[in-house]
Amino acid sequence: MKSYYSIKREFLYLGLLFSIIFFLVMGSLFSIPLFSISKESANRMLKGTNMEISAFIEGYFTEITNTIEVLASNSEIINAMSGTEQSRERVLAIYIDFFNANDNITYIYSGYEEGFLLINNYIPEEGYDPTQRPWYTAAMEQRPETSTGLPYQEAITDEWLISQSKALKDEQGNYPGVIAIDCSLNSIVTLMMEKYLYDSQLTYIINQDGKIIIHPDDSYIGQTIAHLKEEIKGDRGELTYKTDNQIVWGHYNKLETTDWIVVTVVDRWEILQPIIIRILSYTFIAICLAMLLGMVQNKIFGRRFVEPLIYLGKRVAAITEGKPEREGDYRYSNPEIGAIAENIERLAEHSLKKKANELETIIESTGDGILVVGNEHNVIYINTRFCEMWQISKEDVLSSSYTVFIKVVSDQLAEPQAFVEKMEALYAANENDMDTFFFEDGRVYEVFSCPLLEEQQVVGRLWSFRDVTDRNKAEEKLRILATTDELTGLWNRRYFMQAVEQEIERGRRYNQVFSILMIDIDHFKKVNDTLGHAVGDMTLKHIASIIINCLRGVDIMGRLGGEEFAILLPSTSLDDAVTLAERLRQAIEKHPADYNGSNIYFTVSIGVTSNNQGTTDVDEILKKADEALYEAKRSGRNRVVKKL
Repeated sequence: MKSYYSIKREFLYLGLLFSIIFFLVMGSLFSIPLFSISKESANRMLKGTNMEISAFIEGYFTEITNTIEVLASNSEIINAMSGTEQSRERVLAIYIDFFNANDNITYIYSGYEEGFLLINNYIPEEGYDPTQRPWYTAAMEQRPETSTGLPYQEAITDEWLISQSKALKDEQGNYPGVIAIDCSLNSIVTLMMEKYLYDSQLTYIINQDGKIIIHPDDSYIGQTIAHLKEEIKGDRGELTYKTDNQIVWGHYNKLETTDWIVVTVVDRWEILQPIIIRILSYTFIAICLAMLLGMVQNKIFGRRFVEPLIYLGKRVAAITEGKPEREGDYRYSNPEIGAIAENIERLAEHSLKKKANELETIIESTGDGILVVGNEHNVIYINTRFCEMWQISKEDVLSSSYTVFIKVVSDQLAEPQAFVEKMEALYAANENDMDTFFFEDGRVYEVFSCPLLEEQQVVGRLWSFRDVTDRNKAEEKLRILATTDELTGLWNRRYFMQAVEQEIERGRRYNQVFSILMIDIDHFKKVNDTLGHAVGDMTLKHIASIIINCLRGVDIMGRLGGEEFAILLPSTSLDDAVTLAERLRQAIEKHPADYNGSNIYFTVSIGVTSNNQGTTDVDEILKKADEALYEAKRSGRNRVVKKL
């Protein structure tokens, strides 16, 4: 049940609502630029951090690359395998010098196609072949360019290292070996772990496939962040993606030296949280102010406007209920309001009388019979039309009991018990209902019923009876005209086609066979031309009656047009249909029509087919029957022809 507020409370609630809406709208207008400014500030910070780390990494690898370029051009390193032991010692000394000059270098070494490894302070395991190592094969694949491998963890120290290698090229243009430098990533990881404005800020490096190759948390290395690759378009820019439990904003930059991508992100919530807290604080203050303003407004305006309206409402209610006049004068807050109230009271009294008269006039002039019954099954009101429809007097109904009234009414119905049960069921359900009652004398009434409500309580039930006898007869006549042939009374072409469609569907679903007979009267045109159309119509009726007498109750016969008939034989095989068709042909041939005392004999040609071949189309099966009929007529008429 829908609840309503008092006018005082509604006045207060509306004031609060509009005040809150105003402050919320203003807060929204304020929060939009605040959000944009905060996001832009975070974006600038992320971009600056990302560019700073990218520049450091570019410089870091450029230095290593330059070192490799210098070493790769050294002839003693290139020709170490063909040189003397002293030259190889000098190469190792060169490696030591470069190692001591750069703290980021962990190992410098070179491998040669003969399987020899030149390195300080390291003895390779037995069978070690440098040409099979990733740093060697990568350098050979990218020659003459420098190859940068993937980070790996040193087995002894667990330190993260990365190899850069370059193929050594001699004067003849051959590549006898590879020079490689393993450098530490500690300084890069340390820089990536530094926090700036936000605690959730994070920088990591991915390759072109979106796989993480450097990350402050080792457990993330080798993982791929979903949808991150799609966010990266171009060499640098902004990105947004969602992880399992957060949404992050960030900036990325592609390194020229390694084709790696440096990504710097921050948890979006860390940026939004202080903004939301600030907005919620302002909103709370606004709501408090709105509530205070609403209560003050309710106090002031309620006394001047709400209380007079409430009193006026009570007076109008008293007038409509016919209660005594008011005692004493009510002092309105404004003379104009008092005058308006007096006019409304007079209008209410006048309108009440006028509406009562109009309602009675409408109910009495309507073509529907109206019956109103109370909860105690007492008849409260009936109009004149109701008495006319049920052939009873108003005085007898109002003076008799409900039981007697129901008996008088139900005795006129074709199904009186159903009527009584219907009325009792509707009283229990208290729902709207629409039904149709049929009288023994052929009348048909359409009945609408609904509960009567007073202050949301059911106090009775209203019945409206409408005579639809003529409409039902017209609808039945239209139905007959729409489905039958007016001359013969057989089903018309449209109905017959629908019946065949239904039989096709039944045959397909239940694997049932059926047959079709197509019948045409031989030389029927001569009958019309020589004896006239009246005899032709008589002939059609005569032959139709002969055929009908030979059919089963389930068989359907229709006139397709002119002198052409069709018969649908459910659950009938082709051979059985041919047998029936032959019986029909002989019956028609042996039973002449009587015309002015003279016998006129007729013959028919019949085409037979069935759905044995799995026919699923009406036009197709009728076409086969028609082709069989044509064959019968072409072969001399007065015969039966079947066609599969």
